Amino acid sequence: MIWTVFITTASLCLLLLPGFLFNKLKITQGRALAKGVSDYILYVAQPAMLIAPYIRDFDVEILKNAGFTVLLSFICHGLFTVSAMLIIRRKRKILPEDSENAQTEIERIKNLGTVRIAAIFGNCGYMGIPLIKSILGDSAAIYATVFNIGFQLFLWTVGCYLATNDIKYISPKKILLNPATISIFIGLIIFFAPINHYVPSFIVKAITLLDSTVVPLSMFVVGYHMAENRFKGIFRGGRMWLSIALRQFLAPVLAFTVLLLFKVTGLFYSYEVAVVVLLCSAAPCATITSIFAEKFDLDRETAGRMVPISTILSMATMPLAALLLKLF
Repeated sequence: MIWTVFITTASLCLLLLPGFLFNKLKITQGRALAKGVSDYILYVAQPAMLIAPYIRDFDVEILKNAGFTVLLSFICHGLFTVSAMLIIRRKRKILPEDSENAQTEIERIKNLGTVRIAAIFGNCGYMGIPLIKSILGDSAAIYATVFNIGFQLFLWTVGCYLATNDIKYISPKKILLNPATISIFIGLIIFFAPINHYVPSFIVKAITLLDSTVVPLSMFVVGYHMAENRFKGIFRGGRMWLSIALRQFLAPVLAFTVLLLFKVTGLFYSYEVAVVVLLCSAAPCATITSIFAEKFDLDRETAGRMVPISTILSMATMPLAALLLKLF
């Protein structure tokens, strides 16, 4: 499995190259292409990726495992949030009447929100689901999709608060009415109701084809934005590296601890669920980091560096996380 994880993550990282070259060689001008591709992924390809695993016969065992996966996702994201808040801290306050220092403090606050969001939220969708499919097959992809339920809940509550420091931006509506959650609900309906046999084969084929476009296009966008950063200074920023360390080293350790406690107490254990939870927790910084940086006027430069750097580092960190599975 460790070799499979390495090969898959290395392949995903190689997919950064087309977007990088498109930008550097100026094959397209401006951000119109990247924005259009991002919208296509969000509203077309991602829903297909999330719905596809549910077009199957109902299975009580899968339902039980999926339920525990959601619970584990909530617990893990809660731990990721607490660790990011405790470890990545605001250093000091500067008097607001000093305008130059006040501006510096605003920039630090924006950076703080960015790196905390990056530490909490991993790329468990665009990277986690394809990785799980390659290791365990399509059947286990259901567990990877429901792991995203916890991701979405924390994103539109904790994520919004960290981005704005204002509770009014917490959006229960967006928790329920975003493309990912709606797609999972549709998939669950197909799974629960005996209608999977009535879905025409050409629709299933179309969903499968759309599903296959998520990974290359999402990596294209990350590579495109990576090319916007100047190499000089790309590795600077102590907070950035601390955030990446939390995301790719501490997060899988926390997830492993939770899984081990569930197993030791006899509450629940499934090898497939353990693989899903551990690898999704070890995923690099989510692309939503850059999206939130744009949406809420955070530190866009740092966000633009963190996502590709952590994605490349995942070639080493995710196989290391997979080693923890040998301890079960």
